[in-house]
Amino acid sequence: MEGPLKLRERQNMAQSFHEETLSTLHTRGQDLYRQKQYEAALQCFTKAIGQGSKAPVAVFDNRAATYTKLGDLRAALNDGRQMIQQEKGNCAGYLRTGKILQLLGNHKTALDLYEMGIRKVSSGDPNIMLLRGQHEKLARQLAPPRAIDPLQMLPLELVEMTIKYLEFRHIVGLLRVSKTWLQLLISMPSLWSDLDFSAAKRPVTLGAVRKYIKRGNGTTTRVILDRFGSNAEKIPRYVATRCRGLNDLRIPGGLIGATILEAAPCASNLKTLIISKACQISCDAVGQLLSQCPSLERAEFESVTAQNRTLIWEVDMPKLRALTLDTSKAVRGRGDPMLVLHTLLTKIPDIRTLSIQGWVVLPSVLSIDFSNLSQLQHLNISRLTGILPPLLPSTIRTIAMANCHNIPHIQRVSFADYELAQMVRLSLAGWSGLSLGDLQACLLPSKGKVTHLDIGGCITLSSANLKELITLGYFEGVENLILKSSNIDDAIAILIARSLPRLKNLDIACTNVTGVGVKALVIGLEGKLEHLCLDGCHSTSIDAVELARAMGVKVAFGFPDPLSGGRRIKQR
Repeated sequence: MEGPLKLRERQNMAQSFHEETLSTLHTRGQDLYRQKQYEAALQCFTKAIGQGSKAPVAVFDNRAATYTKLGDLRAALNDGRQMIQQEKGNCAGYLRTGKILQLLGNHKTALDLYEMGIRKVSSGDPNIMLLRGQHEKLARQLAPPRAIDPLQMLPLELVEMTIKYLEFRHIVGLLRVSKTWLQLLISMPSLWSDLDFSAAKRPVTLGAVRKYIKRGNGTTTRVILDRFGSNAEKIPRYVATRCRGLNDLRIPGGLIGATILEAAPCASNLKTLIISKACQISCDAVGQLLSQCPSLERAEFESVTAQNRTLIWEVDMPKLRALTLDTSKAVRGRGDPMLVLHTLLTKIPDIRTLSIQGWVVLPSVLSIDFSNLSQLQHLNISRLTGILPPLLPSTIRTIAMANCHNIPHIQRVSFADYELAQMVRLSLAGWSGLSLGDLQACLLPSKGKVTHLDIGGCITLSSANLKELITLGYFEGVENLILKSSNIDDAIAILIARSLPRLKNLDIACTNVTGVGVKALVIGLEGKLEHLCLDGCHSTSIDAVELARAMGVKVAFGFPDPLSGGRRIKQR
C-alpha cells in the first residue's frame, strides 16, 4: 500500500504544480495585455494552453482578444470556435466568436451564431442578457431601414403627384419635416393651387394668405377663406386681385360685410362662390354678387337676410347650373323674406340644382311653376310658403318639400299631375294634409326606384295607410326611410322588416314602437340595417336597444330634457 500511496501523492503534487504554473501564466498574460504588451501576453497565453491538459475557456478567450489586437483575426476565430466546442453552454464563446465574425464582415453568420447561443445557453447564465442584447443590436443593423426619405428615392414628378393628393393642412405640415422638404415643396407651384384655410388652428392673417399665394406663382384656382385674423377686410380683395385664375371661392365662416362685394368684380373667372350658414349676407348683396359675376356656374348663399324685403332679379344668369338661396331660421321672426320666384326662374333657364328654403313666394301667379326648367334635377323648397305643391318637370331626381306652408287656392296643383319617373329622393316631412292618394300618386311613376323617403311628421297618414303603402311595394327600393313622429307601431315595424330588403337607415323617433318591434327590425334586417333612430320612443326597452347594438346596428336612443332647453339625454 505504501508504494501506490506515494505514487498518488507525487501525481497530486505534479497536478498542483501544473495548475499553479497555468494560473501564473494566465495572470501574467492578463497583466501584460492591460499594459498593451500584446506580443508578450500572447506568449504567456500560448504557454498556458500548451501545458498539456485542457486549458480553461477564459484562457482561449484572452488569447482570442490578443490575436484580435494584433490583427490576426483567423487565429482569433479558431480560439473562439475552440471555446464553443469546449463549453457549448457558456456565453463567452458565442460573444467572442460573434464579435470576431463581425470584424471579418460576416454579419449574417454572427447573427446566426448569436441565435444558436441563445438556444444553447441556460437562462440562468449571468451573461445571457448581454448575448441577447448583441443579437438584437445586430438584427436591427441588418434589418432594412423602416423610414426612407422619399425625396431621396423617388423622382420629383412622382413626389409631386403623390403630395397633391393630400389635404392642404397636411401639405402645410410637411413643410416642418426638414429644410430640404421646405425648400422643395415651396418650389412646386402646383401644390399651392388649392388653398384651404378652414382647418387653421390660428387666425389667418393677410401675411399668411400672401405667402401661400406667392408660392402658387399664379396657379391658385381654389381658395377657402376662414378663421380671419388681422386685416380680415383686405383678404378677399387681395385673393381676387392676385389670383387671376381663381374660379372657386368659398367662405365657410367669419364676417364678410362689404369686402366680398369689393372682391367679386376682380375675380372675372369665378365659377363657384359659396358663402355658408355661418356668414349672413343681405338680400341686396346677393343680387349685386350675381350681377357682378356673370361667369358663375355654382352660387350658394346659405344664410340670406331679407326682412320684409323683396329679392328682385335684374340680370340673366345663363351659365348658372346650381343656385342656393336659403334664409336663416334665426331671422325668420324679424320679417318674412319675399321672393319673386317667377322672375328668378326666367333668369336661370339651364339650372340643374336649385335650393330656395324659407322664402315667402308672392302669389302673383296661380301656382309655383318649375316645369319650364328642362334641366332641373335637384330641387329643395323646404320651409317655403306659397301655393303648393308646385308644377315640376319630369327630369326631377330629388325633391325636398319639408315643413312647407301651403297657401290655399282653388286651382292648386295636385300630386296626381306629377310624372316623376326619374325620382330617387323625396322629402315631404311635416307636409300638412298629405293623403294616401297624394303620396301614391307622387311615388307611382318611380315605384321601386326611390331610395330615400322622408314622410316624418305627416300625421294625416294613418297606420292603415302606411301598411297599404308598404304592402303594395311603394317602399320596396328604399334604403333610407324617415318616419319620425308618424303613426308607427310594432305591426308596421314587423312589416318593414319583412318588406324592405334594402333598408339601411331607419328613423322611427317619437313613435309607439316597443322592444318587440325593434327586435323584429334588427333580426329581420340582420346584416343590412346600419342606423336606427329611436329618440323619444318611450315604449322601447333598453334591452332591445342593447340587442340592436350587439348586432352591429348604430342606435340613437335619447329623450329631450324640458328642464335643459331640449337637450337630449342619452340612455345607456
